[in-house]
Amino acid sequence: MPALRPTSAPATALTVAVLALLPACQSQRPVGPTALEAPVLSPPAHATVEERIQYWEDRMPAMSPIDQAEALLCLGELQLEAGDARQARINFNAARNNGYLSKAEEAQAAWGVGRAYLLEQKPQRAVVHLREASYGLGGPEGEECAYLLAYAEGRPVAAPDARLMARVARFTTFEPAAEYQPRVASGQVSELIDVPRRDWGAQRLLANHDPMEAPFRITVHHTAEPADTHALDSGKREMRDLQRMHQQGNGWADLGYHFLIDQAGRVYEGRPLSAQGAHAGNSELNRGNIGICLIGNFVAQPERGSDYALAQAPTGAQLDKLDNLVAALQSKYGISDSQIWAHSHLKETACPGPALLEWVRERRATR
Repeated sequence: MPALRPTSAPATALTVAVLALLPACQSQRPVGPTALEAPVLSPPAHATVEERIQYWEDRMPAMSPIDQAEALLCLGELQLEAGDARQARINFNAARNNGYLSKAEEAQAAWGVGRAYLLEQKPQRAVVHLREASYGLGGPEGEECAYLLAYAEGRPVAAPDARLMARVARFTTFEPAAEYQPRVASGQVSELIDVPRRDWGAQRLLANHDPMEAPFRITVHHTAEPADTHALDSGKREMRDLQRMHQQGNGWADLGYHFLIDQAGRVYEGRPLSAQGAHAGNSELNRGNIGICLIGNFVAQPERGSDYALAQAPTGAQLDKLDNLVAALQSKYGISDSQIWAHSHLKETACPGPALLEWVRERRATR
């Protein structure tokens, strides 16, 4: 990996070049399946914001148009973090005009432009973009967007909880609640784990991850692969296979999820909770988000063959352990019931299937 270097000022030449290429990119948008390409690795966690910006700018010219669109979204978020609202807005708009974003990603780009205007204290200019984003955002980002849209429109804004306030305060003239200091809670979670990493043969966590901030939400998934045995050896093998796919196939630092639960109800330690996951979608959706995945395929996928034609059902042991694990994590990190999500709440996906989606709905509604 080339050495990272800090930048003394935001680079704009690359963005101008990408914008100049957009008509050609749009005219070449694929209409059918395309060949899979090698994943673009994220910068290492120890890099500064300026170094991460430079990392993406250095690699963008060699990327495919689809990867360029996602890199522009990453650059926009990093430039917001660095306080460079103008350059963030340029990159979010370039991503929107690229022609390769999904509907959910288009909402992310509009969300970024709106926040950039708020960072410049131009709420009137932010309104149209926040409104556009509000139609496509869900989950925690949807809550943040609704709050900031009301603020930008000058409507009365109910005082949010301290954690939401801490996440949006820099885009407003308000101050975050003084009593909330975002940091990961101390202590071990070993009492929640039946099979720690060393026992299932985990490879080491790689450097291209972000540190986890104080967890404030939990997202439930399924592996989407059929599970046909309760045997411990099978569960360990599934963990190794998933980690290999995520690290070598996806180019991630580790398993995307923090915890996995097999059919016998055993909890496996996935990605360490000190590291932000790679399970919900983009980096913003993964921020402060604990990923829990049940092993099994709970959605019928006949197009993948006979093994996937019928959806499995989560076992009683899996659901019991999911109940206990979520309750323990809520207690440890102060996570509210309203911050328990199904993957399909956060992006366009069939994961985790109807049974787990219903579990999440009941959990949010009855507790």
